[in-house]
Amino acid sequence: MPKTSKRTPPSKRIALYRKRAQRAGISRVEVAVPAPDVPYIRAFARVLREGGDPAERLRVQGVQFGKSSIAQTGDELVNLLRQNAREGFVIDLPARKPEPLRDTGF
Repeated sequence: MPKTSKRTPPSKRIALYRKRAQRAGISRVEVAVPAPDVPYIRAFARVLREGGDPAERLRVQGVQFGKSSIAQTGDELVNLLRQNAREGFVIDLPARKPEPLRDTGF
């Protein structure tokens, strides 16, 4: 790949950069996070880019976090809260009794 110079238009430099990144299997991602969290996101990206054992551990933790962070039903929400409760914090919820269907008037 030829080196780009200052005379190369910015659009062409960007296109060449994107092609090199694509060949290397790298995707550019833009995220919006609170300003204090920017250093953390950059550090995570650096670890993932460099690969190795630290990146694999981060991926495993990310998968676990991603799976447990979305509750589709009330039961899943309660289980999620119980799994992620701080030590010593007890969540004791009574079972809900099924309610009869209500007439909506439609």
